[in-house]
Amino acid sequence: MLKHALKLCALSAVIALAFSGCANFTLGTAKTQVDFNQEFLKPDCANENYLQAQMEQVKKDNDPIFVAINAGSIARSCGDFNKSNEFFDLAESKYKYDVDLESIGKKGTKLVTSLVLSDTFNDYDGNMYERIMVNVYKGFNFMSLGDYENARVEFNRAALRQEIAKEYFKQEIAKAKEEQEKAKKDPNYTKEVQDGIEEIKSEYEHLFDGYNVAKEFTNPYASYAQAVFSFMDKDYAKAIDKFKEISAINKKAVPFEKNFSKAANSVKGGKNYIFLAFEDGLGSKKDEFKLTIPLPINDKITATSLTFPKIVKRDASLKTLSINGVKSFEVANFDDIFATEFKIELPGIILKSVMSSVAKGAVAGAVSNNTSGIGGDLVSLGVGALLSAINKTDTRSWLTLPKTASIAMVENKGSYSIKDSSGKEIAKGKVKKGKNALIWVRSVAGTETQVVVMEK
Repeated sequence: MLKHALKLCALSAVIALAFSGCANFTLGTAKTQVDFNQEFLKPDCANENYLQAQMEQVKKDNDPIFVAINAGSIARSCGDFNKSNEFFDLAESKYKYDVDLESIGKKGTKLVTSLVLSDTFNDYDGNMYERIMVNVYKGFNFMSLGDYENARVEFNRAALRQEIAKEYFKQEIAKAKEEQEKAKKDPNYTKEVQDGIEEIKSEYEHLFDGYNVAKEFTNPYASYAQAVFSFMDKDYAKAIDKFKEISAINKKAVPFEKNFSKAANSVKGGKNYIFLAFEDGLGSKKDEFKLTIPLPINDKITATSLTFPKIVKRDASLKTLSINGVKSFEVANFDDIFATEFKIELPGIILKSVMSSVAKGAVAGAVSNNTSGIGGDLVSLGVGALLSAINKTDTRSWLTLPKTASIAMVENKGSYSIKDSSGKEIAKGKVKKGKNALIWVRSVAGTETQVVVMEK
């Protein structure tokens, strides 16, 4: 019954969309991915209309999470920390109420849409690592505004999301196995479907070349942000504990942890420190690739072209920096973080794509068999356009996140000089000797390096 109902629902949707007209369909059906890279690389910070237009899109619920996280980064790059947090607040509220606490009815609608049409027809839900970074950037923004009470809240939320992410992905792995077992009982789960799934999996093997995929999800940069905040907030015990989280998963960070712990234990002697948070380049983004495999469509084995997401690396910029002669140390690789989450979710993506393609083929066959004459020709044309458009994969992501994050710490002697690997000075300035400071540096090739100093 459910299978029959889904087919009827799909058929109705296809016919309605086909008759709605190709022009309207092309522009108004699937979510259009906006490329925020150009605005991030060369933001027109004097033009208030751009960010205002993005804010209106968010408030109209026009793909609010995707727009808000990217526009929030642009506002931050312009030094408008309040506007940046306004975007991030809206993104977080959508995560909380539209994603985390989504009603069963809405989830069901989205499931049917993604199965019969494509995930590109739904609003972007965001990735777990993106949700963590929303809170990290909100914390940085509040620090820049001198609001350490709210910064503390955000870093605590980031830490909580880290723990939620670990548990979430354990459940996702178990869920993927459960869905696989359930699919085996579906009459459509034929040998051809099984072979197709295995072929797709083998195609992905080389797509992960060059990525260091972890068994469990974690973002050590988020832990570093909370460790430094706690240090500056004089909660030294928490600062040391957060840094131990980093060295537990990255043995190369052990020497840094020892220096960090030593610094935390030496503050009673009147010493203060400068911490560096260096975000370099642009992280991996999603693209798509097509693969043709034989699938059973309407009781016939048909060569079916499927579209799948893949991750593509982008360029680094300065790669390493030094502050007062101390070289930065890479604490997090966002390419690897992205790949880890992607690989955990991959079995579900493949299974859903293959099974929904069988369903879509059945819909196309049903439309072809149930229409005739001029009206049938018009419907067939509309169906052809629709099926071409829905054979898409969702390539939306937070486009402005960095490729790597590197860190360093030096004793505060009243000034700082930041140099690239060639020895060229890219920033210098004064820091009050009686305070600790976090210096945030953002570098993307071909753009002016951003430097934000936060003191406490």
